[in-house]
Amino acid sequence: MRKVLYAILSMIIAISGVTLYSDFASANQDLKSKINQVQGKRANLKQDSKNKQNLVNQIENEEVRVNNEIKRLDLAVAETAENIRQKEADIKRTQAEIDKLTAEIIELQERIKKRDEALKTRVLTVQETGGVVSYLDVLLGSKSFGDFLNRVNAVSTIVEQDKEILRSHVTDKESLEEIKIEAENKKSQLEQKKATLEKDRKTLIAQKAEKEQLMEELKEREEQIEAEILSLQEQDEILAKQEAAYKKMYQQWLEQQEAIKRGEKPPVTDGTFMRPATGPVTSNYGKRWGKLHAGIDIGKRGSDVPIVAAADGIVFRSYYSSSYGNVVFLSHNLNGKMYTTVYAHMESRKVSEGDTISKGQLIGYMGNTGQSYGAHLHFEIHEGPWNYEKSNSVDPKKYVNF
Repeated sequence: MRKVLYAILSMIIAISGVTLYSDFASANQDLKSKINQVQGKRANLKQDSKNKQNLVNQIENEEVRVNNEIKRLDLAVAETAENIRQKEADIKRTQAEIDKLTAEIIELQERIKKRDEALKTRVLTVQETGGVVSYLDVLLGSKSFGDFLNRVNAVSTIVEQDKEILRSHVTDKESLEEIKIEAENKKSQLEQKKATLEKDRKTLIAQKAEKEQLMEELKEREEQIEAEILSLQEQDEILAKQEAAYKKMYQQWLEQQEAIKRGEKPPVTDGTFMRPATGPVTSNYGKRWGKLHAGIDIGKRGSDVPIVAAADGIVFRSYYSSSYGNVVFLSHNLNGKMYTTVYAHMESRKVSEGDTISKGQLIGYMGNTGQSYGAHLHFEIHEGPWNYEKSNSVDPKKYVNF
């Protein structure tokens, strides 16, 4: 693959041969060097694994029970939170249906009331004029046969109108009773849903409390263990997928530059990073507890806090980590320069490995998964590829105004 990449690069440089594409060659070389860096890291990682495996095995044996329990609770919290969101939406829909039925009931009651008044007036009129006798008087008072026929038609119309009014009255009253029953059923369903929702909320509180207690237990036992330690297998998986993402970006970049060369689209301009989530910065980049805190922490303010991609990129890792919890790694190619961003401790993830992501796109919700002591987002920016030493990490405030 490396020879193929060199061959492609040499062919493009030879074809262009002008100053206009000098940046293209430089950016190509930068992309290739990043791939080589990742490959080198993986080779070193395999060599180091022989020396570190005993320590890692010891740590994993000590943490296996706690980590499995943390994962179970994190999944339960995410499921309960999602159930709460769905029930809240269902309650809102049911309430809207009840409001609509209530409006229909008011309209029918008003119509029935007005018709009741009209019918009462009609009855009084009939009583005063003698009812059917009045109709006979009308017919017998005709002056000619033609006049008689006209009077017969008029009386028939009046009688039919009376019947229609009564039919409509009965129909409206029947509809009113049916709608009232439906409204009562909806209200009963609403109360049941609210009760279930309240039960879910209590479950969520209990689950979070259990997680916090578990994390305190872990903290007491592991004061000297790196809070975000990753197993060698995790490291190799991240590096391998990062290498694949870089190769994919490299190919996309080649195709993009060819399109620019053909005049199909303008060149990509420098990009910038955006804030990945709302909330206050609770921990800055730098030394913490004697070790490098390779990112910043954004505190959670609200029941559901969305997390979005800080820039266009590709998801090269999306999984549950024993330390990071639900975590997403993105690779970014901003005008030929490579970056990596990390989003850790999420409640849930909404993207999969290999997805192409747009800046500002939802990738998950803020949570408290993995080795996390309170709901927050741990956010990292690396100038180049991610590595276990975090040697490429930079203060996110260099790019984002928090």
